[in-house]
Amino acid sequence: MSITNLEVIDDALKGLNVISEVATASAEQGKYVLTKLNQMMEMWREDGISVGFFPQSATTETCPVPDYAELAVISSLSVVIAPKYGASLSPELVAIIDRSYTALLRKSLSEKLDNTDMSHLPIGQGHFGTRYDITTDN
Repeated sequence: MSITNLEVIDDALKGLNVISEVATASAEQGKYVLTKLNQMMEMWREDGISVGFFPQSATTETCPVPDYAELAVISSLSVVIAPKYGASLSPELVAIIDRSYTALLRKSLSEKLDNTDMSHLPIGQGHFGTRYDITTDN
């Protein structure tokens, strides 16, 4: 599923009840929130969380984040823009932010782990000759 930058912006504003459920962000809101999205994603990249995002200049473009990161991006963006709009975070939104960002961190860390080559280790006591290959059951 691909989502546009405007949909990300609208969802972040709706999560804060800044705009109604059926409204779309104004041009000024779109410009401001898109700037904050770019800044937030750069901060994430500096923190080692890379989801393939690159700076965006138009709200009509597809937001370059994978599906698994969308909820974390939208909910975290709500936190970043809340002070501008005098909005407070609901307990439900805080819970969503916590769960989605934690899941994103977990995925980011697991993708950075290298597989360890253990071919240099001994087979073990009583085993001679060849090694057992789990993929072929031999």
